[in-house]
Amino acid sequence: MSLRFYLPLFFIVFRCALYGQSITGIVTDIMGKPLVGANVIWEGTNKGAVTDAKGSFSIEDKQEGDRMLILSYIGFTTEKIDVKAIKHWEVQLIEDATLAEVNIIAKGSATRFADDVAKVEVLGVREIQRAACCSLAGCFSTNSNVDANVTNVVTDAKELRILGLSGVYNQILVDGMPLIQGLAYPYGPGSFPGTMIEKIFVTKGANSVLQGFESISGQINMEFHKAETAPKLFLNVFGNSFGETQYNANYMVKKTGWSNLTVGHLTLPAGIIDRDKDGFRDIVQTNRVFFYNRWSYDNPEKPKWRTVIAARYLNENREGGLTNFDRNIHLGTSTVYGQNVRINHGELYTKTNYILNDKASLILLNSAFAQHQDSYFGVKKYEGKQFNLTSSLYMDYYYGTQNHNLKLGISHRHNKLQEDVSFVEQLPLLDYAGRYLTNYDVPGVFVENKWTVSKFTFLTGVRIDHFGSFGWKVTPRLLVRADLSPDTDIRFSIGKGYRIAHVFAENANLLASNRILRLSNELAPEEAINTGLNFVQTLHLKEINVTLSGDAYLTYFQNQIFPDFDKEVNTAIVDNFFGQSVSKSFQLENKWVFSPQFDAKVAYNYLEVYREVEGIKQDLPFVPTHKWSANTSYSVPNDEWQFDLTYRWIGRKKIPSTFNYPIQYQVANVSEPYQQLDFQITRDGKMYKFMVVLRISLTSDKNFRY
Repeated sequence: MSLRFYLPLFFIVFRCALYGQSITGIVTDIMGKPLVGANVIWEGTNKGAVTDAKGSFSIEDKQEGDRMLILSYIGFTTEKIDVKAIKHWEVQLIEDATLAEVNIIAKGSATRFADDVAKVEVLGVREIQRAACCSLAGCFSTNSNVDANVTNVVTDAKELRILGLSGVYNQILVDGMPLIQGLAYPYGPGSFPGTMIEKIFVTKGANSVLQGFESISGQINMEFHKAETAPKLFLNVFGNSFGETQYNANYMVKKTGWSNLTVGHLTLPAGIIDRDKDGFRDIVQTNRVFFYNRWSYDNPEKPKWRTVIAARYLNENREGGLTNFDRNIHLGTSTVYGQNVRINHGELYTKTNYILNDKASLILLNSAFAQHQDSYFGVKKYEGKQFNLTSSLYMDYYYGTQNHNLKLGISHRHNKLQEDVSFVEQLPLLDYAGRYLTNYDVPGVFVENKWTVSKFTFLTGVRIDHFGSFGWKVTPRLLVRADLSPDTDIRFSIGKGYRIAHVFAENANLLASNRILRLSNELAPEEAINTGLNFVQTLHLKEINVTLSGDAYLTYFQNQIFPDFDKEVNTAIVDNFFGQSVSKSFQLENKWVFSPQFDAKVAYNYLEVYREVEGIKQDLPFVPTHKWSANTSYSVPNDEWQFDLTYRWIGRKKIPSTFNYPIQYQVANVSEPYQQLDFQITRDGKMYKFMVVLRISLTSDKNFRY
């Protein structure tokens, strides 16, 4: 036959073979376990495939247009891959943060930004170890987004601030559960040992409505080590120059289907230290016993069910005051001043995910805690009893081309807080002794939709909750992400939030002072609108990765409950404030990763937090306008030695006015700037890790403190 016969036949066969080619692959989770029933779809089409029992798939190749494959699985983050000329893919999907299962395995990922519509900074184990910390509150010394502030120095009550606002305006979640509220708020961040924390997710501004109607300024979610990836037995001992010691033990068990994490923690108090010779103890004496146990069920033979059940018990005693204070003799008397806080806290939470089909699942979340707190502040006695129960049930549904995700559900929060304030001895002018009851039920419904089109992702959500006599409140949120390139992200967010105040439980400093307290008889829910804009830009300079990120947030309150210390002399006024109250926040951060062993970052924060009262602008106290921070870390190639250096410069802060006080009690209205330097050396052996930390504080008067 002639060549003219073979040429057309050749092109026909070649064309058929070309279009008959397939793309194959395997889809697993981060541990390499096959994901059965994962969807694999060509972007912009309905052509797709589903993985088999081995996690394998085969899909007919697409020759025209963009060749982007969308891989999705219920409970996991959707992945997009550019096929190009590669014919076989092995893809690991990362579990979605909804069920708190995101893993970080890259050595260089001490911190990273999550692939999410919101700007979520993820602090991994390496970053947590860089912070000279022994609790959740201490994990942020190298972080520019969160400030751990002391609210009562005598009992070391702390709060975690975002955007310069009080820590009550951001949600602190435990494994995705709202368990640090009310009585648990002032001492909760200091009660979780850092050794049990694997990751911390930090989100600024408005975010998902799934966790409730709060999170006005942001959200902090901590997750614990998993039995699947952590050592079976982990032991840790901590001690400082003040004599405080801490003992931690984590024990992990992994069985077929079930895994278990058990944590034990003991804190023994420091000695009595008075370096400045003012008669008061410099260090709070803390005695803490902590137990935590979590069971996880994830059986590959029964993939429809995934369950987590966890419980925690905390018994804690904090003592401060004069150096000669003896709790057994002077508690509740005016003979020798002292403060003592006793806490008994228990909590239980469950998370269950039931897969209905390859597109939908049901998720049930329940969390409850009960706390009894018995405290003395001199001759003032405070007793608080709280029970809190939060439940939600929602459907997680993927539709369309798997770029669309709908969550629809109901929730309910029950809270009963009884607070008894009494004076063991009569105190002139103070008349706020009595019983205070905060008892409410807040039912609600919510819907949230995530939609990805081209380079843009939109997250829209709304909640409707009933606040008793205050009626129904609507909480709308909108988040937009522009994924302009693999190295450029721009995000915008706007949303509303509400919060029910617990005045005494959340403001231990009111009881610690001798101010007159004027407390409104009816405090309405606090409410605010938060708007934010941020960007992340990554540059690749040969072997060096440079990340530049910046954000700006504006928070505007329609009602705010914040103790006013300036309106009247020696008086704290706690009332609804419906006037203009604003928080403006700007941050710029630059991070350089020179190698997996060496990185550095520097950040600048500008904060303007104020109220307008009768046309006069009043800065809120204890918020620095300017703040600088820098951190660098270096480890030798085999990681046996690591060196970390952290520097912070904190600018001036407004202090409540003492203008009308007697001269001997007057202080400046603005604090002086101060600096702090942390140096840490870590020795990592095969069976142990040893850290030495030196902290130096330098104030404007050139006095060093170690």
